[in-house]
Amino acid sequence: MTPPRSVFAAACLSLSCSAAAPAAGDTAERERIANERAVIETRYAEERLACQKNFVVTSCVDAARRREREELGKLRRQEALLDEAQRRQRAVDRKAAIQAKVDAEERRRREQADQPPAQRPLQTKAPRAGAAADAASAAPARVPTVPSAAEREAREAASRQRYEARQRQAQQHREEAERSSAQRAAQKKQSMPLPVPAAASAP
Repeated sequence: MTPPRSVFAAACLSLSCSAAAPAAGDTAERERIANERAVIETRYAEERLACQKNFVVTSCVDAARRREREELGKLRRQEALLDEAQRRQRAVDRKAAIQAKVDAEERRRREQADQPPAQRPLQTKAPRAGAAADAASAAPARVPTVPSAAEREAREAASRQRYEARQRQAQQHREEAERSSAQRAAQKKQSMPLPVPAAASAP
């Protein structure tokens, strides 16, 4: 069964126009994909209606549905490629923006450092994050710093000693508890009265 000519003609026209015209950007490409999807869905609906006139309806509809799935799958793959390209472009743009900020800050600092102290402008507004970091590094170290390897080892050794001392105390406490429990048991045994002997039976 051949689909109606009008639908094929529209599909061919859409495909040839999209292939001939150079890609005018992401928006144009997505618009092309949306148009092709609409053409495919329209064609499938018309094919399904035409299948109703055939003797074997199910196989005709299945074949049309298979063709539609294949064509829509191609469009989905094209959209996935566009999405991936967009994600990569956004990542590149973010990196470029961050680098531009860093470069501008470095340039500003170099310009200020090159000026003689008398010509340097007085900062009337709050310093930026970079300047604050420079001031913090120039100031005496009041902020806690990252401990060195030797300091970490010393802290770990002290922590280990405290742990071992707690373990020894717990062991001593257990031993004392066991001794006192044993003493109480021994005292209890001693204080128990002896059993009364049974009266000897008369001969």
